[in-house]
Amino acid sequence: MLTRYWDSTFTTELALLLFAAPALYFPELFPVWAIYLSFGFLALGWLWRRIQLGYFIRYTPMDWPLFLLMGVMLPISLWASPPPLREEFSIPRAYILIWNFCLFWIIAVHSRRREELFWLSTAGLVLSGCAIAGISLVSTQWSRKLPILQFLINHMPPQLLRLPGAEAGINANQVGGTLLFFTPLLGALTLYLLVRRRNWHIGLVTGALAITLGMLLLATQSRASLLGLAVGVGLMLILALPRAREILLTLLAAGFMAALLLPWEQLQSLLDGPSAEIVSPVTGTVSLAGRIEIWNRALYGIQDFAFTGMGLGTFRHIVHVLYPLFLIPPDTDIAHAHNFFLQTALDFGLPGLIAVLALYLIALGILFGHWNHPRGLPRVWSIGLLGSLVGQAVYSQLDAIAMGSKPNFAWWYLLALVAGLSAWELKEEERGTQMNTEKRG
Repeated sequence: MLTRYWDSTFTTELALLLFAAPALYFPELFPVWAIYLSFGFLALGWLWRRIQLGYFIRYTPMDWPLFLLMGVMLPISLWASPPPLREEFSIPRAYILIWNFCLFWIIAVHSRRREELFWLSTAGLVLSGCAIAGISLVSTQWSRKLPILQFLINHMPPQLLRLPGAEAGINANQVGGTLLFFTPLLGALTLYLLVRRRNWHIGLVTGALAITLGMLLLATQSRASLLGLAVGVGLMLILALPRAREILLTLLAAGFMAALLLPWEQLQSLLDGPSAEIVSPVTGTVSLAGRIEIWNRALYGIQDFAFTGMGLGTFRHIVHVLYPLFLIPPDTDIAHAHNFFLQTALDFGLPGLIAVLALYLIALGILFGHWNHPRGLPRVWSIGLLGSLVGQAVYSQLDAIAMGSKPNFAWWYLLALVAGLSAWELKEEERGTQMNTEKRG
């Protein structure tokens, strides 16, 4: 049985991809030849796939937006970057994006070949989430925002690990946003394994992992992450429980109306927490007022660099030069625009933003097309992926796992699984055509 999950082509490509990761993710720690060698590993993976399978890629509905983003706008973004900032910010992020692009095609190509490889690809995403959770547990700047969660924060370990580029600790908001890629999907798979498949061994393991990741997400006290989790899980429940759909929609509408009627001062206090500081010196958290000012400057930047973007990852520096902030000191590194979509437009221009929005719309179309699939497995995958994608999109309105950042690989991984899921419809059509042919014969 386990031999069905073994595929030499898939395994070899993943191994080559992992060999390439250290030098491309941390280029400052490696000599130049190691970076060239890593690109050689990536190229060898593509060549190996061509030799073994007879093709480099298979058609997915996401091909054209991906080509626009990576084949057109990434080179333009690098060209638009000021030379000093290009070396410091843009090129290292471009290395990661190229690695992510290769990851996307490995998962998108192999997850559609057969069901066992889709399960294996999903397991890879889950293991990635567990690895991130383990690293975050000992390297995060834990904050104290919500009094109700103080008991949880009191039991979190101190910062034991200092990662390159995040020596002061990983921002808890980034940890929460990253865990959103994994937690809803893991929860959906757990319920499927326990309720539908009665697979207690694997179901209990995935359930324990889902609870662990969920508790860690709560410990980040990231309001954007918690809001994204609530919306993502709520959408999953609406789709999965038809009988409770009216009740859930009513509660969702009531919550939305309550947010609209809430006085601005209370809403700002709820989002900012007890601290009145614009930027927390401990965690680097930016208040709502600070975010609004950053969004305003981001819109100025998009107007000025609409077609090319100002360069991958350069907004964090250029904003203090061209669009000074009044609420945030000029020596503060704001990291990004605190909105994924604004940051994407700043990095790649409006054409890049259009490409990313197209990827979201295509992914949503695929997932909504499968959520009522007659087979249980495509349905649970579509609902779980939809919860993760929508939850992360909600988070992205208030924060960003920016393109080219280290945890951004999870965004590409999710889209690759969606692209793999799109092949299920084609396989069902092929199976139906084959059955009709046999009946006529």
